[in-house]
Amino acid sequence: MAQRNGGLSLHWLMLVLLGLLGLMQVGLWAFLGLPLWWWLAGGALGLAAMVGVARAPGWSGYVAWRELAVCAAVAMAVLLLGGEGRLTYANTDWQVRLAVLRDLTVNPWPFAYDVAGGPMVLRAPLGMYLGPALTGDVHAAEWAMWAQNSLLLTLVLAAGSTLFEGGRAKAVALGVFLGFSGMDIVGQALAGQPLTLHLEQWAGFQFSAPVTQMFWVPQHGLAGWIFAAAYLAWRRGKAPRLLLAVMMPFLPLLSPLAAIGCVPFALHAYGRSLLSRDILWAASAAGAALPGLAYLVVAGDSVGASATPLPLHSYPIFILLEIGAYLLALRLRPSSGAYGAATAWIVVASLLLIPFGRVGGGMDFAMRASIPALAILAVLIAEILVQPAKGPARLVALCALTIGLATPIGEIARAIAWPRAPEVVCGYYGVVPSGAATYVAPLARFPAAIRPSGEQGAILHRPHDPASCWQGPWPDAVTGQNVQTHPGRG
Repeated sequence: MAQRNGGLSLHWLMLVLLGLLGLMQVGLWAFLGLPLWWWLAGGALGLAAMVGVARAPGWSGYVAWRELAVCAAVAMAVLLLGGEGRLTYANTDWQVRLAVLRDLTVNPWPFAYDVAGGPMVLRAPLGMYLGPALTGDVHAAEWAMWAQNSLLLTLVLAAGSTLFEGGRAKAVALGVFLGFSGMDIVGQALAGQPLTLHLEQWAGFQFSAPVTQMFWVPQHGLAGWIFAAAYLAWRRGKAPRLLLAVMMPFLPLLSPLAAIGCVPFALHAYGRSLLSRDILWAASAAGAALPGLAYLVVAGDSVGASATPLPLHSYPIFILLEIGAYLLALRLRPSSGAYGAATAWIVVASLLLIPFGRVGGGMDFAMRASIPALAILAVLIAEILVQPAKGPARLVALCALTIGLATPIGEIARAIAWPRAPEVVCGYYGVVPSGAATYVAPLARFPAAIRPSGEQGAILHRPHDPASCWQGPWPDAVTGQNVQTHPGRG
């Protein structure tokens, strides 16, 4: 609740975040056309979990209104620079993202694509799209997505600010988070890659900077940061650990891979006491999220998951340049800090192991599953820098941060200097004519309980897209080459 000293409590910040995650689940129920009885049962379970968190003891901390306004201004500006609203350059990942948003906006729910090989249904982390799509207008949906993501990022930054005391410490922490990155420019130079393009793919896998996450894949970044803020608040004694247990089932609809990265920290919170009274509220949340969890694993075998062979040719230098200096700074700290040695060890173990996982055909697992650990690492580094005492840990952290600034500066410079993103006038199958297992799944593979049904079954939508999905140049930040439009489906 609002505080007498003029601010908003962390209690309310987290409850609003949790409520927004719950509304994304409700949006999926609408997309799938689930029956009324589920809306009543799922809604009751979700509300019960929310009440449990709201009444749990252990809340403290607040954000002053002025600080909240600063967080809002930063969030809105960062997302606008990242291309939301298309006032600036948007990375080419947004070609598919805007096409998905378009389909969800213009097609009545529930729908399936009528394509060769049988009906296909969007099966992807749709949490970010569903609310904006309800506007019913493509341009309004784009701005609604910006507003929604700005609100989420504002709440995350505000929650993170409660971890620090005093205006100077909060400002330093915000600067560290926004500027946090590995020494990618060194790796890019060693790999003989252009220093004016995207700097983070030089090793064949990557840990993405926060600005990169916001510019390229905000839904993944937000999922990992929401949990990281809750975990760190629990470690500081400002939030009950029940918040983590209730939050976990809702996160995958924003980003399954980021949610995987949250698991070690959630296990740390509960350890041997998992079977505590918290399990009732956690089970209620899991019950409310059950359709979303079942939806995300439909035809999961077509996506594929594996452990990659040890990349001896690039792994050591990757770890050294991405996190080596930061880990050294943690080792040189005079104490384990406010979050304890266990938190640092979970961060280290997660980041050392995550590059060996793979889901699908690309490097997505390393990029997304690392988000919570990297966010927590950024806070641990900020904690070093806000201390008044100088020392080797502070010097090492500052050197690494200074070199790493090349990555977010490069992303921002492209956003300003490169051409504005054009409008995407195709749906998903216009941009990706063959479809992809990470975005669509056969209607026939959906279990009966969540199969898109509606009153007359899923509405079949036959894609009819123009020959050009966008007009004007759209350069790729990785190659520097202009991306040509895919041919339409006719």
